[in-house]
Amino acid sequence: MAMDIKTAETLHQINNEFYRRHGASFSKTRSAPWPGWHKCLATLRGACPDGWQDFSVFDLACGNLRFEAFLASAFPESRITVDAVDNCDSIVPQAPSDRAPLVRVPLERASLARTPFKRMPSVNYQSLDVLGALCNGQRINDQLAAPLCDLSVSFGFMHHVPLPSHRKEILASLVMQTRPGGYVIASFWQFLNNEDLRNKAQAVHEHALKELGSLLGGGLADGDCLLGWKNLPGAYRYCHSFSDAEIGQLAESVADIAAVVSRLVSDGRTNNLNTYLILRRT
Repeated sequence: MAMDIKTAETLHQINNEFYRRHGASFSKTRSAPWPGWHKCLATLRGACPDGWQDFSVFDLACGNLRFEAFLASAFPESRITVDAVDNCDSIVPQAPSDRAPLVRVPLERASLARTPFKRMPSVNYQSLDVLGALCNGQRINDQLAAPLCDLSVSFGFMHHVPLPSHRKEILASLVMQTRPGGYVIASFWQFLNNEDLRNKAQAVHEHALKELGSLLGGGLADGDCLLGWKNLPGAYRYCHSFSDAEIGQLAESVADIAAVVSRLVSDGRTNNLNTYLILRRT
């Protein structure tokens, strides 16, 4: 049975509640750059060796801006401007509490910017519930205040998107937010690739269904899991572990507007927990 929009909305609200309650502690465990980021930047430098002096970035689901801090250290001589979007204002450094639609974030005051960079990226932050917009039938790009960018990225977000149709829309929106000839990078979590993580996820998921199953009404697909956090009671978040076939289908869904530059596997102790798609807008 395919997931319906009501179940997708319920899963989205479960995630919203998780990050509202546990966003601060979650963010504290997310400070180091992912190894896959280094591989992706190496690919971009190889594909466009002269194109990374001054450039613009769009970051969907930016979290605590650790990717922006990583960019500052990776490109110390470059002038980087960033338009960042997220729905969890509490973990965005210096974001306002009144959910102003668009604010400038001083990255030099972010807790992640521990290294004295020569130039700090200029970050404009927009508070936007992307999945909420999709569930309401809105187009993502119509809601964005960002200009077209040289590089659009989304890390650690696609696994929170319950509906396959919404995943396709999000990937397409990343491409459409990128200038022609620019690049897109998206990560896809594959935590079920790891036996230990798989066993733990399945155990927590079964326990969560006993608590929340009546809210969901069925319709969960292969790879869908409710994961816990620090063994805290009731601390669940929805995540999807992508199969290789699903990632291929997503790449194919934007083939008319973007070409695959590379497909990289990295991260985790087993070095295979994330697959990265690097696309170039055609």
